[in-house]
Amino acid sequence: MRENGYEYAEAVIYKTVASDLSDLANVNYDVIAFYSPSGINSLFVNFPEFKQNKTRIAAFGPTTAQAVKDAQLNLDIQAPLPNAPSMTGALELYIKKANKI
Repeated sequence: MRENGYEYAEAVIYKTVASDLSDLANVNYDVIAFYSPSGINSLFVNFPEFKQNKTRIAAFGPTTAQAVKDAQLNLDIQAPLPNAPSMTGALELYIKKANKI
C-alpha cells in the first residue's frame, strides 16, 4: 500500500484471550489437544498448578509443539505427520500404537 501512495492505519482485528475454564477444574481427560500456543497459555492461566500426570498432550503444528515443550509438558501426539496430516489421523495412529493394533 505504501508503494502505491495509499494512506492507511493498522488496526487490531482480534485479540486472543484465555477463556474462563474454571467449571472444568475437577474434570480429568485422557487427551488434551492444542491447536495453537495460546491454548497452552490458556491452560496455565486457568489452572496454574496443572500437572500432566497420565493425561496425553497432543499438538498441531510445530509452534504449538514447541509451546508444549517450553511449558515442560510431555508431547505424546504430534500432527501433522507425513502419515497423519490431520489431528484425527495422529490420534488414530497413537491409539493403534497404544493398543498394539
